[in-house]
Amino acid sequence: MKRLSWTVLLLALFLIPATAQAQTTVSVGPKAGFGLGDIEDPYVGADVRVALEDFPVRINPKFEYYFAPENFTYWSAGVNGLFDFPVDDSPIAPFVGGGVQILNTSIELGGDFGGSASNTDLGLNGVGGVEFNLDSGIRPFVQGELGIIFSEGDSGTLFGLSGGVLFDL
Repeated sequence: MKRLSWTVLLLALFLIPATAQAQTTVSVGPKAGFGLGDIEDPYVGADVRVALEDFPVRINPKFEYYFAPENFTYWSAGVNGLFDFPVDDSPIAPFVGGGVQILNTSIELGGDFGGSASNTDLGLNGVGGVEFNLDSGIRPFVQGELGIIFSEGDSGTLFGLSGGVLFDL
């Protein structure tokens, strides 16, 4: 039975038409920004944008690392769904979306206390921005993000403005 399952799986992989790959567009790139919410620190990160031909929403995994004060570390990761607003004959492509994210915070305790503490919380976020299509496979973008982080007995707000460059793969 295992041999039959592996054979069927391998045949399925070889029989997938090559055009299916052409229907998927993947872009990746770096970004940098600054926080204006509960975390008011600059950050760097990465964006991935995956567009499927017959799917109206692009998938947007993301990661940000914040340059926090000494002894603190903040990072967030998440995934958004992006909806593009069609603009005919324009290099400007506005988008809006929403998704989920996690925020990890940690602190190194100094002095007589020593040790460290860490916490990871779940949140929801919204994003809106503009991409600039340059016909060269390079797309600069600017965006704003608002995140609501739900922590134990409380909630926090992440608001950030960022810009970056996407490279089509």
